[in-house]
Amino acid sequence: MITPFTFTDTRPYPETPVKNNLLLHASSLAHSGSAAQRKLSEESLQTEIRGMLQQNYYLGLSVAMSMVGDSESYRVLLGELSQVLGAEQEGEVQWFAMPLILVAGNNQPQTLPLNVPLAELAACLEHYPHLRALNKAAWLPFLVSSTELSSVNAGDWFAAKHNTEAAQAFAERFKPSELALPEGQSVHVVFALGYGDAETAKALGQNLLQAGLPLMQVWQQALAKEGVTLFVNPLSPDAVLPALAEGSHMRQRMALDVFSANAIRAIRLQSPRVGVVVAAQQGGRLVFGFNATDSAFELEPQIFTWALSPTDNVALIQQNFLDLMAECRVEHLYFLHDVLPENSPLPTYAQALTQIGHNPFFAETAI
Repeated sequence: MITPFTFTDTRPYPETPVKNNLLLHASSLAHSGSAAQRKLSEESLQTEIRGMLQQNYYLGLSVAMSMVGDSESYRVLLGELSQVLGAEQEGEVQWFAMPLILVAGNNQPQTLPLNVPLAELAACLEHYPHLRALNKAAWLPFLVSSTELSSVNAGDWFAAKHNTEAAQAFAERFKPSELALPEGQSVHVVFALGYGDAETAKALGQNLLQAGLPLMQVWQQALAKEGVTLFVNPLSPDAVLPALAEGSHMRQRMALDVFSANAIRAIRLQSPRVGVVVAAQQGGRLVFGFNATDSAFELEPQIFTWALSPTDNVALIQQNFLDLMAECRVEHLYFLHDVLPENSPLPTYAQALTQIGHNPFFAETAI
């Protein structure tokens, strides 16, 4: 039977379903074909999450987040939790974050100040009606690291949404910091964090559209530092949890883009043809290997490992990489069908051709 090929998802899911109401509702919402059943599951899921947060009892939520059975259900669970943590009624506060992907290049280790250009940012947003509501929000005057933002638990976000006074007090827990840049090229994600009223939510999750380039210029100028070559890619502002997920995914994607471009350039200086091998590996990883196509020209293997987050979509990562290789004019691409053992090295291109797999540029489907 001919079927489309997608790399195996090797994230460590439970072998048997965990009995947890949140997981039952999330799985039903993710996989049910019935609109009525999905609506019922959505309402039940939000009601149970809200009840746990109101009672300050998170065990069921913690179990559900850690024992979810597949990525689709995890994304549903995260989305419904984000809804409950948002401004659901008059007087409540909507927290949000704008992820910024930073690609930095420097000849020696540096630290980068993370100040937010509040006046310039407001002036830019004012030109775009679909984002203008963000100008009524309060932005923190400095960027926040992904580590600090992801360390905040759901109970704290829930408490910080009750009213403006609670939000103001919560905002004070964040402190200014600088981003450590190692020598060479590196890719990072930081977040512009803010809060507003229920109207703010209407500006979240929107495509930046024509605002993308002007916002990029605002951040480029604000974060510029002598001795650092910096590229800033702002993503759409969103509620904090989806912003964290998207920021993490895009940081990995841009890190893979930068790694691929550098590896391909280095190989083409030594060999007429670049060969690329991709495989899934046990432990929740995708591995991407770059070398020459012919064993006679082989160089030191250059391998990028993508550790899959709970929200990552394997098929999307696969398609984005395929598009990147087409853009880089790499024709010799080989997808291995079998999963690599956790500690097994990725074969070179020449070795991979002796194993079960296919070149997606010449075979859209696999047996």
